[in-house]
This record gives sequence, structure tokens and C-alpha cells, in this order.
Amino acid sequence: MLTRSPKIVSMMNFRLAKLLVVIAVGAGVFYVAPIDAQILKKEPDANQLSCGQKVLVENNTCPAGQILEVTGSCLDTKPAIGMVPRGLQFNCIKRN
Repeated sequence: MLTRSPKIVSMMNFRLAKLLVVIAVGAGVFYVAPIDAQILKKEPDANQLSCGQKVLVENNTCPAGQILEVTGSCLDTKPAIGMVPRGLQFNCIKRN
């Protein structure tokens, strides 16, 4: 039977904690990235945006004080029955 000394267990726990911090920081950066979305004058084609990519479109389709947020679809590129292969999601959001 293999037993580990308390020093080795402590070092493994420290490395695991560091790994979790790195993952959390990376996820936080990924989550914040869409806030700095690119502002365009016209809507992009459905194939131009990757899954979850967001852009802001300033084309006067939203009410005053809002801007159009376009998000790339995460649907698979192989169409299934009754499923659109690619698409976009549109939302009017408050301007910063």
C-alpha cells in the first residue's frame, strides 16, 4: 500500500489550488471579453461570427439610448431536420 507524506499531500493541494485560480481568472477574462465588443455600421453575415462572438451594430434599428447586439449562433454547421445551420441572435441593449 502506497502512503504519501503530509508534505507531499500539502504540496499537491497547493498546486491544485493554483490551477483552480488560473482557471477562474481565465474564465473571468472570457466572460468579460464581450463587453468590449466591436461596433459595426451594418450587420455581419451569419457565417462571419463564431459561436458566442458578439458585435454591436449601430444601424438605428433600436430605440434611443440603445444599440443592437448581434451574437453568433452555436448551432452545428450540419443541418438537422428543422434546424437552421447557422444564425444570429439580435438584442437591443443599453448603451454604456
